[in-house]
Amino acid sequence: MPSFIWSQLKRTINDSAAIPVHMTAHTSASPWVILAAVLSGTFVGTLGNSVANVALPAVMAEFNVPLSSGVWVVTLYTLFFAVLMPVCGYLGDRYGQRRLYLLGVTLLAVAALSSGLSPSFPWLLGSRALMGVGVAPTLPAVMAIIARTFSAEQRGRAIGFWALANSAGHALGPPLSGFLTQHLGWRAVFLVALPVCLLTLFLVGWLVPGDDPRRKTGGFDVGGATTLTLAALGIMLALTQGARWGWLSPGSLGLWGVVLAALVAFVAIERRVKPPFIELGLFANRHYTAAIAVIGAQIFCLFGLLLALPVFLIKAQGWNSGAAGLLVFPLPLTMAVVSPLAGRLADARGSRLMCTVGMGLAGLAGLALLGLRPASGQSIPWWSLVAGLTAMGVGMGLTQSPVAAVATQVVRQEQLGVATGIFHMGRFLSGTLGSTVFGLILQADGDGVAAGFQHDLLLVVGMAGLALLAARALPGRWERDRVGIPAK
Repeated sequence: MPSFIWSQLKRTINDSAAIPVHMTAHTSASPWVILAAVLSGTFVGTLGNSVANVALPAVMAEFNVPLSSGVWVVTLYTLFFAVLMPVCGYLGDRYGQRRLYLLGVTLLAVAALSSGLSPSFPWLLGSRALMGVGVAPTLPAVMAIIARTFSAEQRGRAIGFWALANSAGHALGPPLSGFLTQHLGWRAVFLVALPVCLLTLFLVGWLVPGDDPRRKTGGFDVGGATTLTLAALGIMLALTQGARWGWLSPGSLGLWGVVLAALVAFVAIERRVKPPFIELGLFANRHYTAAIAVIGAQIFCLFGLLLALPVFLIKAQGWNSGAAGLLVFPLPLTMAVVSPLAGRLADARGSRLMCTVGMGLAGLAGLALLGLRPASGQSIPWWSLVAGLTAMGVGMGLTQSPVAAVATQVVRQEQLGVATGIFHMGRFLSGTLGSTVFGLILQADGDGVAAGFQHDLLLVVGMAGLALLAARALPGRWERDRVGIPAK
């Protein structure tokens, strides 16, 4: 049965080159036009993640399901695209990133339509899982296409625009979802992805050059791919469900046992299989591992703050939900505005400097917010909170695109897909961990939400400090053109 499934998957991948029927990519297109085409997929993928939360109450009301079931509408999407990114990146390396990208966006369009027309709640859950599977190939493919299209001297600027598209999807999702849910119903929240997917298929099929026909197509390491995916799936489930089940419950402990066993099996398989799913020497590349550490610390703080801030503002400061949303908005908005500039500065000054400045500023902003602790019965002035979050957004924006550029510059061309897939899987695992830890601190602090939020801010400062240490191992300006993993 596994061999049959794999043979069908290979046939599907090969056939997907013809998704835009009778269209041939125009290789003479400007690199920036190609970038705009592929970033439309990044935007719709991020939007698919950020629109679901606001529509969730309406979904729960229509299908008469509790919150414990409703949250899976959000969780399944993130779960599937996060854990499948390394596998999709690997398949893209071997069969062509453009092919995988087109296949993924096609699947995303079908799943978005299915989500919007769902006749039952289980159908909606299956469709949302399928949306996650469709998004999984797009992020590694975008990074690989950017690396193939832009020189090392321009790559940081190009990835800055990727960060802009990503941040814009996060920022626009909630207000767009609220508008569509109120005026057209929750189904429109999912159907809105369909026209964007169709436009993306047309633009990528027309503008993005075809894949290298000499690309290797054999020897898929099923064992390595399966064990790594199982480990990632176990970590995501343990982090998202542990608080509900109990961290020491048999279910939680069993999941962590599965994770440990899968990781041990993964290492054992990769040491003896030729060619391996992932060359373990990849993790010996200090520039690459430093990039994962820096982005992990940054996204840990970002996801944690985006969860903790609204709770603090509503429960401890007395703001209503609308005002709390507006007060949080400067953080993702500033990141979106700063990211393209950060990429350009990284091209000129090096990623090490930009990440050091960025995470240093994020840490200082955390200290400044700590200093705003109000006296009993008083509220923090809104303008001082906005100023602190804006500075935090600048710092994180200065970090995001430069460190993502490093992940594309320090690995061999034939490893780009799987390396960027692991990089971005690590982002989402760390972000999920951040949301979990920040939420637990808010709940567990005996002095209330305000005191818990102060401890969350201390954690931001500590993580920023760890990121500064890791950033020292990133390549500087003069190292950029000579870093990488030596060929075996």
